[in-house]
Order: sequence, then C-alpha cells, then structure tokens
Amino acid sequence: MTITENSTADDAAGGASDRHQDDLPKILRPRPLGVFLIVASAIGLLASFELSVDKIRLLRDPGAVLSCDFNPLFSCSSVMGYPQSELFGFPNQFIGLVAFVFPLLLGVLLVAGTQVPRWVMLGLNIGLLGGVAFVTFLQYTSLFVIGIGCPWCMVVWAVTIPLFVLVTAHNALAGGFGAGVQGNVVARAVAGMPLSIAGLWLFGVAIAVVLAFWSYFSGLLLRAF
Repeated sequence: MTITENSTADDAAGGASDRHQDDLPKILRPRPLGVFLIVASAIGLLASFELSVDKIRLLRDPGAVLSCDFNPLFSCSSVMGYPQSELFGFPNQFIGLVAFVFPLLLGVLLVAGTQVPRWVMLGLNIGLLGGVAFVTFLQYTSLFVIGIGCPWCMVVWAVTIPLFVLVTAHNALAGGFGAGVQGNVVARAVAGMPLSIAGLWLFGVAIAVVLAFWSYFSGLLLRAF
C-alpha cells in the first residue's frame, strides 16, 4: 500500500477528509464534535469525581449524608449500599474517572485540528458502546431492581448516551464503518439526525424514571395543582 493510500485510509477525524467534511451535519464535523466531546466528557468526569468522593466519604462514615441524598427515592448513598454499585469488585464510580478521559483528550485533538486516524475514532466508538451498554444495565437495575435513583449517576447517563450517538453517527457518515454503511441511504438518513436520536433516547430514559417513581412524581403534581 502506498503512502497516499495509507493517508486515505486514515483520513482526519475518523475517516472524513477535508473535502468531505462539508457533507456532514455541522455538529458531526471535527471541531464542533470535538467541542461536544470536551463538554460532555468534562461533565461526566465531574459527576464521576463527585460520586467517587462521596463513596470514599461513605467508606469512612457509613452514616454520612451526601449532597445528592435528596429523599428516600433519590439518594446516591442508598444506591451505593447495593452490590450492583461494585460490579467489578471496586466502585463503579472509579470507572468514569478513567473512561471519560479518552473522549476528552480526543475532543481537544479535534478542536486543535489534529488528524485523528479512523481506527482511533472506531476505538472510541467501541468504548462508548461498552459504556452505553453498562449505563443501560445500571439504569434498569437502579430504577426497577433497587428502586432508588442516584442523581449523579443520572448525569453520567445523560452524557454517555449522546456521546455514543454522535460518535457513531460521525463514524457512519465519515466512512469509519466502511463505504457500504457510508453510502447506505437508510444509514445516512438515521445518522444525519444524531441530536434527535439522542434526545429521543434521553426522553425515553426520563419516561422510565417517571414510571419507576410515579408515586413520587404524582404527589408533586397533586401538590402543584
């Protein structure tokens, strides 16, 4: 393979060369996508940091009341008391401290105009796929098994989902998944509206939260009216 072919295979920002970037929705172009990666990852890191600090506080003082302990149904400390909060033998909170660093750094590179190879963007996509699968499991467990919501965890959910959707859409339209996906009419139509998809997904999660804690929210409605 020639140097030119290697360059083509590893086009900037996950397969989108400069001449193709204008074909992408604005949010999926390298710099706007980079800004989104930075902001979303920073929020995820903040939430993970707060959760980690709170977990350490609980280990030191099991009776500590955390800033995110709003009521019996929305309480970080209550969720942390269940085995599901340590699925891999250590607090889940620590995973976020590491996981959000990679998209944050890639976001900085994209904003700086660095040529990011396609395989790096695919690696990010695979990592986010694992992240969104993990988050979905925790959503189900928190809402329908434990029956308690963790506010800071919900912040992590709220950034992981759009991160996965936007990076997947970018890779699909930029050729990261191959010419077959890039040229597929249905794939292009779906990938062309990432914000709508992420919004609908988050709306579905919000509906699940309301249904899981309907007694609480119905009480709020009654008091409001």
